[in-house]
Amino acid sequence: MVLSRWAVEVLACPRCGRRLEGLGRAANTVARCAACGPYPVLAGVPVLVPEPASWCAIFYDAALSALAEVGAATPAAVETLRAFAAAAPGAEPGRFSDDWTSWEAEGRDAPDFVEGPAHEALERLVTVAGAHAPMTWLAGRAPSGVVLEVGCGAGRLTRALTKPSRRVLVGDASLRAVLLASRAAPGSVPVVLDAQALPVAPRSLDGLIAEHVVDLLDDAEAFFVSAQLALAPKGTLLVATPKPGLDSPDDDDRQVEQLARAAGFVVHEHADGLPWLRQNHARFLEVWLVQALALRHGRKSGRRARGA
Repeated sequence: MVLSRWAVEVLACPRCGRRLEGLGRAANTVARCAACGPYPVLAGVPVLVPEPASWCAIFYDAALSALAEVGAATPAAVETLRAFAAAAPGAEPGRFSDDWTSWEAEGRDAPDFVEGPAHEALERLVTVAGAHAPMTWLAGRAPSGVVLEVGCGAGRLTRALTKPSRRVLVGDASLRAVLLASRAAPGSVPVVLDAQALPVAPRSLDGLIAEHVVDLLDDAEAFFVSAQLALAPKGTLLVATPKPGLDSPDDDDRQVEQLARAAGFVVHEHADGLPWLRQNHARFLEVWLVQALALRHGRKSGRRARGA
């Protein structure tokens, strides 16, 4: 896979925001920042995280498996992964817990519920929830232009974002996730990233979308600071989370909005109680009520700069 020219212009070093050399070249396995050093490119997918050697060492098995799954475990890709991992010999192995079902990954409809007294009510609930789902809310407000989706999972939202008027970067910490999502949405460009240090040039995004992401981060504040730097002056940040309290001691549902405001955003639109149904199989349904925010630049943030 060769990156599109527009993606080469947008993607940047996650540590300093500088342009990367080597992106977009056929068969290239390394992209390089003149100030911060090299980043691996695995089967055409740049791994743009602040500590790429540690990522390769920790998730070596997961990355190798993801490459094999799509027939991209070439000698060059495996050697690149191995070489970066060798630079972090003390890293403890880790793995990703794929947060999607098999039917989501394959782009199929959810299975029918087991017949019983609640069957009709559940089917009705699914229909109503689909019309008011967080994914529907986010996709309906996504701007045209260059849009980055953070935390893509298997690509359900990515498919909804794909339009001729939109250039979509699809990002996740998992190589398997971005490969699945980009395959589900042809034309989208995959990148492995850390949502707390977005690897894009300053003011390069028209839209940034994070569905069910901020509540999973170690440092949600860093995400909003990074987003403020990444978005163009008239850009839009769309966030949805089932835990707007971010597990604070008093479970204050204003936590996400407060972090966004502190980073220099203003709330353009607010929605709460959006139904997110996760149908794991015919006998198991999770129901979450989600808060969603559409945010835009307000005052300039005086908080941390990139690389600080």
